Amino acid sequence: MIFDNLAPSSPRRRAGLVAPLALALGAAALTADGARAQPGPLPTGGPPTGEDAPKPEGIAEAAPKAAGLLTTTTALPPPRDRRKKFEVITLDGYLRTRGDWMKNLHLGFNDDPTLGGAPFPRPLGCAGPAGSPCDDTLKSSNLRLRLEPSIQLSETITVHTQLDLFDNVVLGSGGGAGSTSDIVLRRAWAEVSTGLGYLKFGRMPDHFGLGITANSGRRVDTDYAAWETLWQPAALANIGGTNPVGYDLDSDHGDTADRLSFTAMIPGTPFRAIAAVDWPAVSVTSADEGLAGGQPWDVDDNDDEKGWMLGVARVDAPADFADRVARGKLTMNYAARVVRRTQDRDYSDPVTPGATAEAYVPRGYKEYQPSAWFKLGWRKVLVEAEVGLRVGSIEHATDLGFDSGVDILAWGGVARVSARALDDKLGYGLELGAASGDEADGDPQGSTHIRDQALLTSDRTFNRFIFDPDYKIDLILFRELIGAVSNAVYVRPWLSYELTRSIKFHAQNVTAGALRPVATPGNAKMWGVELDLDLAYSSNGFHAGLAYGLFIPLSAMNHPEDSILGGGDGFGYGAGNIGDASNAHSIQARFAIEF
Repeated sequence: MIFDNLAPSSPRRRAGLVAPLALALGAAALTADGARAQPGPLPTGGPPTGEDAPKPEGIAEAAPKAAGLLTTTTALPPPRDRRKKFEVITLDGYLRTRGDWMKNLHLGFNDDPTLGGAPFPRPLGCAGPAGSPCDDTLKSSNLRLRLEPSIQLSETITVHTQLDLFDNVVLGSGGGAGSTSDIVLRRAWAEVSTGLGYLKFGRMPDHFGLGITANSGRRVDTDYAAWETLWQPAALANIGGTNPVGYDLDSDHGDTADRLSFTAMIPGTPFRAIAAVDWPAVSVTSADEGLAGGQPWDVDDNDDEKGWMLGVARVDAPADFADRVARGKLTMNYAARVVRRTQDRDYSDPVTPGATAEAYVPRGYKEYQPSAWFKLGWRKVLVEAEVGLRVGSIEHATDLGFDSGVDILAWGGVARVSARALDDKLGYGLELGAASGDEADGDPQGSTHIRDQALLTSDRTFNRFIFDPDYKIDLILFRELIGAVSNAVYVRPWLSYELTRSIKFHAQNVTAGALRPVATPGNAKMWGVELDLDLAYSSNGFHAGLAYGLFIPLSAMNHPEDSILGGGDGFGYGAGNIGDASNAHSIQARFAIEF
């Protein structure tokens, strides 16, 4: 439930039987591949000779026959196993490894739940027997090999897949090669270009706009991600030039949709429209129930989460947009979409759904998720924005601790402006973002991660909006301590400079506050200030980088001392877990090969 390069293959050309019909004037003969041959060295002019001389009039002579040959030869059909099954198979993907050094991400607090908890776990030794080693540093490295094989059946039909042979496997954690747990098939979908529009079906990436509401986690360039996900085949995005189609080498998640979609131009307009049917969730299947049979089936329709999506956009291929802006033209793109989700019935026992009939309960969940995106470019300036909204209700929620239904109203948005100077080597910009939050504390209260946020049963409205976790803006606060932008407003100025064609430096500041202070560990407004620095190298598909982050926590991260017995707010932090939060540091080293 909701809580929880290919150049197009050339047509096959057949080389016919070309008779030696060279004209005496030296006109070139047509070769088997359709190209015109160079003129020969023979002199031009004079009457035709040889086979090209005029034939005498009269009855034509019969063609001579060679003795022993049959008058006709039977043409046999080609063997069936020579039928062409595909044109091209391409293999894209990347191999990456990342090493993290994280110091004091628990901000100096004890993560013991009975003492109020902390925003990040301490090393396990800190909770061990007396005398166990305990420090404030964690070091870890992980690995991912992602493969994306694509089968180009024709100019109009392509089958795509995505699988991870290792998915963020912690180096040194074991797990032999070939283990089924180390191989994850994530996506498989088909793209068919028809005379009317563009059809897609299967388990596919989902992305919209800048990626705060839906983020495929697949491309580093969000414009390209949105184009290939919603509007057109990825190959058509190359109109006008080369695209930045590189992978997002820092993605950890990625939204996926089980979907059937159709995209087409609206006649007489510059707009594209998309309509899709989604299968967000099927609660119980025959395989879950251990029922015999071949093809598994859904054992009940009413417990499924159903959905659809509609969208419309005025959008250029990314390279076309960049070309128009580079020529000094004011260029605008924009899009909107709405997603609908419903569920009639649910299970009150989410661990073993369908195990007992008593767990089958009414739900009455309905929600609309509209989103809008805008981009404007002119000369060296680019303005972008995206907003998202969640509106709906849950009619029956007594099994979740509520005494009545619950309304849903949550919102989030981001806007940013960027510019370039010094022959485009210098980049700078400013981003503003916000996401609504609930009044509920973490569980325990000192926890700040979205996975630990409780439901406040006395509140009749669910207001928590969570940015997609693959929309990354920092190294520590939202990435690690909170998990994503939620219950927050932030400002992010940034600066980048290309030291060479391969080396780039980036610096930024993130200052963030809470929209619902009561839901913070310290019941205060300011989350903190973070400074991030990054030095990256890229050349011929090899990428390397080193990043450093410093997070300075402010009042919202503190553990106040007052208690309910003293007439205070009743924080309930135990002895030794009270005081001001201390600074956190992070260093990340990364290496990747993209192919």
